[in-house]
Amino acid sequence: MVKYSGYIVLLLVLFPMSVFLQTADSIKQKNIELTNIENEISRLENDLRNKSRKERESIQTLENINKQKLLLNKLIFTIVEEEKVKSREIDETEKLITTVEGRIKLLKDKYSNYIVWVYKNRGLSIFRFLLNTDSFNKTIKRYRYLRYISNQNKKTLDQLNKSKEELTLLIQQLEKERSDKEILLSQKQNEQIILNDKENERKELISTLRKDQKMITAEIESKRQAEILIKNIIARLIEEERARKAKLLEKKPGEKVAVPTYNYSNFQNFSELKGILTWPVNQGNIVRKFGENKNERLKTVTLNYGVDIVVKGDQNVYSVAEGIVSAIDWIPGYGSIVIITHRDEFRTVYGHIANISVKEGDKVSAGKVIGSVNESLEGNILHFEIWNERNYQNPEGWLVKR
Repeated sequence: MVKYSGYIVLLLVLFPMSVFLQTADSIKQKNIELTNIENEISRLENDLRNKSRKERESIQTLENINKQKLLLNKLIFTIVEEEKVKSREIDETEKLITTVEGRIKLLKDKYSNYIVWVYKNRGLSIFRFLLNTDSFNKTIKRYRYLRYISNQNKKTLDQLNKSKEELTLLIQQLEKERSDKEILLSQKQNEQIILNDKENERKELISTLRKDQKMITAEIESKRQAEILIKNIIARLIEEERARKAKLLEKKPGEKVAVPTYNYSNFQNFSELKGILTWPVNQGNIVRKFGENKNERLKTVTLNYGVDIVVKGDQNVYSVAEGIVSAIDWIPGYGSIVIITHRDEFRTVYGHIANISVKEGDKVSAGKVIGSVNESLEGNILHFEIWNERNYQNPEGWLVKR
């Protein structure tokens, strides 16, 4: 156990400073992201407060609330992730405390043995102990033994004191980590209360807006604009993916670059799933097909880059294939959207999502729950698209027949 003496101190001294700087940078970045989310929620809430009751009964207000829900969901998800990190830190600290306490016990036993030896030989002077031999060689051996015992005792005492200091620091660290976790838990509960209030507010507003035909028409019109925004997001993701690959190719051997190293070639072949692709919901019917859609009752024509699937209630939404979550965003008309990138530049888009349970950068498998279907004025409708690079596909040609 002696070789582990000063473990914490050595770890802090010898561990590369860059790792601590990276950790500090990561914490700083997360704090900035959380602050930005909180500021955006406050801005949206202030916008609502400044509207009259009549103005609040609009599609814009519904979109405002839906956006706040997405941001609150992101906030809660981030807090949950931080909670997990804090729990792991607490576990590690508790293990270190157990190790240090064990080391202290061994050192105390070792020091006690020395004290017992000194006590037993208390009647002998050092000189008598050294000279009470029948040869010079034995005297030298006794001298070396005394010097060794003295040095070992000093080291043991040193190690014991350092271990006690380490234990004190670890106990303080554990108390702080537990306190931090309690703060996170309280914050999560508060945000969840706000989210629940927003959900109730949203349901009341939907009930009111459904009585006005113009509002339903306005929502359908906003979906027309949404398709352009989705197309722009897809184009951005394509460029970001090219830039990522270029940086990885430029990387020199041994060089560290802050670029994700996703290996899409190891994923299932998306192109082979045509005609047998699993549906993103367990049950549902397509109410708005791919391409142009005419609504005779509302006298409207919309272009649909995907399909709209109506479901009963807030069913789970599943990733249809293995991939990486590339974007989680909010756009008018489709609310919260999740975009997953698959092998060979295929991407799937999931719109009208609530309770998002993944984050950008997550690797997901086929069948992974990514959220649930959100409610719109037309009901619980999932919007689903498939893209291959910049070309949108007809999902009905990909999804397995029901």
